Amino acid sequence: MNQTLMTDLTVNDTISEDAELRLRAEQIKPLSWAQHKALREALISAGLPPESASTIPLTIANPQHMLDQLKRRRFELLAPGVIAQSVNTDILVAGLVRAPENLRMDEQRWSGGFKMPRYTTYAENGTAACMLDLTDPHLGLDKEKGTAFFFDQIKLIDAEIELRNKYGADICAHGIRIGGTLFPFLLRFPGRVPIGGLETGDCYGRTYFIQEKEGMTASKVLAALEKVPTNATELREHPLQKHRANLLGIAGKITAPEPGPITERERLMLVRAVMPSTRIVLNVKDVSLAEARRRIVAQHHIEQPTPFSSDTAWQIRAAAVLDSLQAKGFLKTHPGTSAAETRRWFDNPTEIPTHIAYRDDIAALVAATLLLDTDTAGDRHITAALRTRGVVGRDRTRARSFLTAAVIARAVPGQAGRQSALERALNGKGLRSMGVDIRPIEEILTDARAELAAARLQRARGNTDIPPMGPATQQIALRGAFYLTCGTGDTVLLERSALNAQKGEAQEPGQLLAFLAATTQGLEQLAQAIFDGRRSYPVRRLEKDQCAADLTTPPTDDKTMTAPNLRTLALASDDAVEDQSASAMLAEDGDELRRMVADVTTLLGIMEGRSDDDKIPTIVQQRGWKDPRGTIAPDLENAAKLVRNWEMRHEIIGQSFSGNLEYGEGDTVGADL
Repeated sequence: MNQTLMTDLTVNDTISEDAELRLRAEQIKPLSWAQHKALREALISAGLPPESASTIPLTIANPQHMLDQLKRRRFELLAPGVIAQSVNTDILVAGLVRAPENLRMDEQRWSGGFKMPRYTTYAENGTAACMLDLTDPHLGLDKEKGTAFFFDQIKLIDAEIELRNKYGADICAHGIRIGGTLFPFLLRFPGRVPIGGLETGDCYGRTYFIQEKEGMTASKVLAALEKVPTNATELREHPLQKHRANLLGIAGKITAPEPGPITERERLMLVRAVMPSTRIVLNVKDVSLAEARRRIVAQHHIEQPTPFSSDTAWQIRAAAVLDSLQAKGFLKTHPGTSAAETRRWFDNPTEIPTHIAYRDDIAALVAATLLLDTDTAGDRHITAALRTRGVVGRDRTRARSFLTAAVIARAVPGQAGRQSALERALNGKGLRSMGVDIRPIEEILTDARAELAAARLQRARGNTDIPPMGPATQQIALRGAFYLTCGTGDTVLLERSALNAQKGEAQEPGQLLAFLAATTQGLEQLAQAIFDGRRSYPVRRLEKDQCAADLTTPPTDDKTMTAPNLRTLALASDDAVEDQSASAMLAEDGDELRRMVADVTTLLGIMEGRSDDDKIPTIVQQRGWKDPRGTIAPDLENAAKLVRNWEMRHEIIGQSFSGNLEYGEGDTVGADL
């Protein structure tokens, strides 16, 4: 069983996970019967019906704080024309009712796919709540049909949330960090007592993901709220009170003077338990509560803050990640260069003189810092920093390549098309966890040529368990990709795939880069892009078998590389590898054996067709033929059996090497090979 041991909770500039866990533990307080009664009375005084006021205390994380808030409630403007009294407090998610009226479902409602009635406002004896009334005769529902109808409709909302909300995985892993707005609620089923509580208003998705992960289905929530405690014993035995007791047991291990270990399951229960700083709307002026709810929820979802552009968002995230890595000592630097100086290079690449660092040097340092293998120490810091800037759920899929491209492209501001192509080039696995290499390009290229030759030889021998790129090849590929996307000229040479791409046009820059780095001529072309890019020349096109060179004159127009030519080169096959290894010779033996079998088959056809004076039927057809020595058929059968055994072994073992290639006597007996 995995356990988390609480360590020293001292923090400096950021909240550690331990400190956040302790804060969540301190949010949850016991609920006594006296506090339950006091809260119920205060809520009724604030305008809530008794059915809601009797169960809401079970969902309050800190009952005393809620009592204090109710004493200081005040009117405020929450939406256009909505003046309301509300309080802010921490809420236990397990007891919230997923709102059956969900504005997100209005498109399906009016197209006929969603049948749940809209809310009405319950208003009796000076109290008010949003009410879903399934006892309406027009619905034609009895007790069983009403229950089944309700949960079928809730499933439709759940499915829509699963489809639209991208934060589910992050919420389940780290809990809810932003509170929502809740409303008092009454639910009337045919043949059942009314059920009261708080419904989720604008935070259905947050509640849904937590409740589903914790096994609190919509039916379990309603079953718990249907049980209204009337004394201390019933309160103690209430499902939501038992849930609170479990959480307090976990919290006690964390807040104790000497913290004890907790399991991973207990940690997740605690981080998922509370929705912090959540507004509860108590009553409204001049409009019905149901209409006020619609205005508030619509405002939160429709009138959103002005969003950042995509480029701005990634630059904000990049600054956060670089700040974190620099503070924790994970910023890659050149030997003799401080982290502060390197950070200056990252932040102002256009101001760095080339005698200090070329632009591709800075690009390589950025990639070495940000493009790390998953679940390494540095990558975990990147994940944590990105999470503080809203990168969660599906946004995490290509976050590293977007982040790296955003920093590298600071050297070519205002070139969105170049940044997009560069991001696709960085998205492959071959460039992950690069090292720092400050040698001259000629020396790096020499090593890259050796790496490529060795890799091609291994592939020719059938060994696929080799890295996509060696260390030197990574340097050439990354630096070459920089100049092919962000170099001189108006055209991106390592271009994105075309819209409605035809054959040979569908490959993205990452695939093209991998192809180039895996062929002899492609590697030379990448190196040539570096040589020409450093001189601010257009990239020259190398002829077949021409090696990259640092030339002092720019290429003529007819010698300049174009995007179509680069794509053609990337998709071209490399020359065959001359290999005298046993694997290669075995492949040649197979070709020879195939020719010999073809000769045998041809000879058998000739034998079958022999006849005197072209008579039909032939001799074989008339009386067959017998091998005088009786060895041909057994030898062919044993040869075929041997080949089948080889094929079976290949299918089972694959292309990996096996030191035992001998076969038992029964496999080859009688074969004269």
